[in-house]
Amino acid sequence: MDLALAMVAEDHGQALALATARTMVMYVKRPGGQSQFSVPLSAPPPPDDRFGPLLRVIAEQPAADLSTEALAARAGLSVRHFSRLFARHTGRTPAAYVEGTRLERARRLLEESDRALADVARASGLGSVETLHRAFRRGLNTTPADYRRRFR
Repeated sequence: MDLALAMVAEDHGQALALATARTMVMYVKRPGGQSQFSVPLSAPPPPDDRFGPLLRVIAEQPAADLSTEALAARAGLSVRHFSRLFARHTGRTPAAYVEGTRLERARRLLEESDRALADVARASGLGSVETLHRAFRRGLNTTPADYRRRFR
């Protein structure tokens, strides 16, 4: 796949290669040690249809209040029951899923824009540059600035 993407980049340009990689949920150039998956695509489709709209809200509105309490209320479940069902259906706790989704949004903003880190942190729902740095270290084992340099 890496060779195919390199050929697309050579023949049709880096922008098309990057778009193709995103469609395929791949990195154009994958550095060692980084996770290689998309948070929404990593979760199996939930059989309980109350989670489908909820997962879309998480993906589309990462800066919203996505606390476990708020998500449980939106699903009409107690926090404890919601947390158990959510983890069973997605394989992750609500907090881990939300952070992964926010990290993915931040990653895309860094790839596609020249926005300041503070703007990226706010738009992705991570809030502050410090939280953005912690999330990148924890999830991708790199810093936002290094990530931007590597993938822009």
